Order: sequence, then C-alpha cells, then structure tokens
Amino acid sequence: MSLLNIGIIVEIFLFVGVFLWVRKLNSKQSIQPSLSKKIIKNLKF
Repeated sequence: MSLLNIGIIVEIFLFVGVFLWVRKLNSKQSIQPSLSKKIIKNLKF
C-alpha cells in the first residue's frame, strides 16, 4: 500500500513538473518554434 502511495506522489510531481515546463516554453514565444522544428526534424529521422 505504501509503495502505491509513493508511486502516486511521484506521478503527481512529474505531471506538475511537465505542466510548469510547458508553461515556461509557451511564455517564451520566440524560442518555442525553433524547439518544435528541431523536435519535428528528430522525429522524421
């Protein structure tokens, strides 16, 4: 039971971290398009 609770807490922290990271990327509009282009190029190859 405690292991399950630890897993839930870790997942919550991961979701919050990703959410804050995405908000930080969206706030920097000039940097975001270049990042998405690099990600798209990496996905194609």
